[in-house]
Amino acid sequence: MTWWIPLRSLLRNRRRTLLSVAIIALGTAISLFVFGFLEDSRLQIQATTVDEYGNLQIASPDLWDDTTEDYNYLITPETEAQIRQLLGRRDKITGITSQLQFPGLIAAGNQTQVVRITSQVPENDTLNIDAFVIAGRPLRTSDVASVLMGRSLANRLGLTVDDVVTLTLTTVDGAYNATPLRIVGIYRFTSEQVELRSLFMPVAFAQRLLNTSGVDRLIINLESISATNSEAASIQRLLDDAALSFEVRTWDDLSPFYKQLSGFFDILFGFLTLAVFILVFFIILQVLTLAFLERTREIGTIRALGTTRGEVLGQLLLESGWLAVIGSVTGVLLGFALSLGFNALGIQWQPPGTVETSVLSVQIGLLIALPPFGVSVVATLLSAIFPAIQTSRLRVVDALRVE
Repeated sequence: MTWWIPLRSLLRNRRRTLLSVAIIALGTAISLFVFGFLEDSRLQIQATTVDEYGNLQIASPDLWDDTTEDYNYLITPETEAQIRQLLGRRDKITGITSQLQFPGLIAAGNQTQVVRITSQVPENDTLNIDAFVIAGRPLRTSDVASVLMGRSLANRLGLTVDDVVTLTLTTVDGAYNATPLRIVGIYRFTSEQVELRSLFMPVAFAQRLLNTSGVDRLIINLESISATNSEAASIQRLLDDAALSFEVRTWDDLSPFYKQLSGFFDILFGFLTLAVFILVFFIILQVLTLAFLERTREIGTIRALGTTRGEVLGQLLLESGWLAVIGSVTGVLLGFALSLGFNALGIQWQPPGTVETSVLSVQIGLLIALPPFGVSVVATLLSAIFPAIQTSRLRVVDALRVE
């Protein structure tokens, strides 16, 4: 019965209760909506980054630190086979492929462009770029002197499928090499920088051009992004135990852009949370202070009937607790409704640095609702402590004198 007394007090003062609930609900709904939007943006960027880098990459520390200008960091076929054998029994790994990247200069007519050649095994399931090809065809294992070119670079150079460019590069021995390449396909990617600077070719042909049999990295795909850090640590231990001097890098290690953007999102949501907390705290503090002040005579009567100060304080805090829960739950439901309505609009925009539009959307779920719900509840309860303590300490005689 004790739990329902504070609720009845709230129902008795409906206008003030509705005002308080509306303030708490508004703050919760805004916070939930923004948090859901930021989280959805973060997940989209995660997926794009994993599409580009894979979940994990294994390479020499010299490659990661960029401390050598030659190709001493290459992984030999024997070492690659040893690493694959070590990783072959790990359940969370869904695919492994090799890659060899190197810089080059392409020429088309009187135009030149510095590019990074990314060579990999065609038709592999680990880092499959076939889905990004929008003109021509994907690479095939049998292809020789064939490349995929980004749409942005093709447009800049005025090239299309079946056009030929000349690639100039330096082999692992330091000699110059040049070869004509036929564009068999045009690909698109979310990042304009990738489209402008990355060409794809079969790794076997790239090894012939560089006069090597090695690769510079192994790329690993996992069953879920959430397993990335734990698998990276486990694989690093396996490599160390096998006396293999290679380092494992995660997809977020390889993408400074993601780390910067994720940090910005965290700061943005932190400021929003602080603003909502301050808004709810001070407005509810003022409302409850006035509400408890108006009930001074009522409190005095309750005390005169034998209720202790602690019991009065408990009832006032319970009343604030009901207010916090009702307002926060209402805010969560309102936030979900706003998010569903926003998602239904299907608003499209083009993020900076990208070439493709994406649909703006808001993540919806209990995990998204917990932070805004918790902030509103805590802010409401904290704002009630001072006026509740002050009211419970009133002397009975003084409280009964109040008109």
